[in-house]
This record gives sequence, structure tokens and C-alpha cells, in this order.
Amino acid sequence: AKVVYLGRFNPTAAIKAIREHKVSIMFGVPSMYGAIAHLKDVSADDFKDFYAVISGGEPLPSALREGFEKRFGKPILEGFGLTETSPCVAFNTPDHHKPGSVGKALPGVEFRITADDGKALPPEQTGEIWIKGPMIMKGYLNHPDATAEAITPDGYFKSGDLGHVDTEGYLFITGRKKDLIIVAGEKVFPREIEELLMSHPAVLEAAVIGKKDESRGEAVVAFVQLKPDQ
Repeated sequence: AKVVYLGRFNPTAAIKAIREHKVSIMFGVPSMYGAIAHLKDVSADDFKDFYAVISGGEPLPSALREGFEKRFGKPILEGFGLTETSPCVAFNTPDHHKPGSVGKALPGVEFRITADDGKALPPEQTGEIWIKGPMIMKGYLNHPDATAEAITPDGYFKSGDLGHVDTEGYLFITGRKKDLIIVAGEKVFPREIEELLMSHPAVLEAAVIGKKDESRGEAVVAFVQLKPDQ
């Protein structure tokens, strides 16, 4: 198939290429789709020939996903993977997709959702995502200790991502294990707060982190970028 590359992403140039080459599949990170959505002269007609709009690389905010589909008539299909997994291990397809999920496991991929002690958790329960299959890396070059820490003796790669699998096999990502904020003993997922902040009509982007707090262990801090004229 013909492939169209841009030397550097620019939303105006991307739309120009889509129109000129009648592009049918686009790969991008959510911030790219957000930039396209902010262009005033783009319409659903520009995406009428599309088979798939595919997202990865960073979390896809629900406000962006819903707004994009409402305006352009095409769902953004999110996928999931890491460099260590060569890279994709799950994705939504035009025929089988569920909003908010990163899709189902590819053939040959096995997920295990684990508790802190490494025990497998049942569907709908959140834990660290472990991945097994022929696409898992052999290890980190010249770093045997890091390899032993990341890959279990029975071949599972510890992704560091938190999530759950529903009863239909769709995987949902809720955040990064290292980003988890503990407030007075309660686990707080930054992504959940970011999603809520970005549902506000005045908010363009939001990022949430934890800050040391003497009384509660950690406190939640949000960095918010407003939309123009807000």
C-alpha cells in the first residue's frame, strides 16, 4: 500500500496530505488528533474515505475520543504496546472495538492482571498488566539485573502499566504503577483525575502528579492548560 510521510507533524499539513492522497488509515498519538480537531476548516467529509483512525503512544482522553467521533464521524481506535513487546500487543479494530479500551489481545498474546504479590486477579479487577508471548524481548542488553526484574521465570513481562480486562476480553489501561498516588492510604489513579478535568469545557490538557505531603503522605497536584480565550 502507498504510505504518506510527513517530516514533522503539523495538523494543517496532515489534513492537506489526507485530502491530496485520499488517505484511508492514519496512525497518530492523541495530541495529534487533538490538534486536528482544533482546526476550524476540517469536516467529516475529510474522513469519509477512512477505514481506520488509529491511536497509541499515550493515553487517549475520553473527551477527545468522543468529540472527534461526534465531529468527524469516525471512531479513534486505540491500541497498546511497549518497545519491549515489539511493540503492539492489543488494539481495537473497525469491526470490534469498545470505547475506552485498547482492544483485545493479538493472537499469541496472553495477559495476566496481577496484584502486588504477583497473584492473578479475576476480570474487572485492576492490577499490573503482565504480558506473555513470542513478541516479548529477550532482555535488556548488558543489563541482566534489569531483565530479571522485568521478566518472570515463566516468561511474563511486567509492563508497569495498571489496568483490567473485562468479561469480553477488552483491556482497559488505568495508569502507570510508578505514577500511582497514595493519599492517606488511598490509591489515586492520576489518569482518572485527568479525565475528569478534561471533561470541563474550558480545559485543553491536564496532567496530574503526586507531591509529598506531611499529613497525608502525598497530595494530588494538577497542571492544567486552558483552551484559547478561557
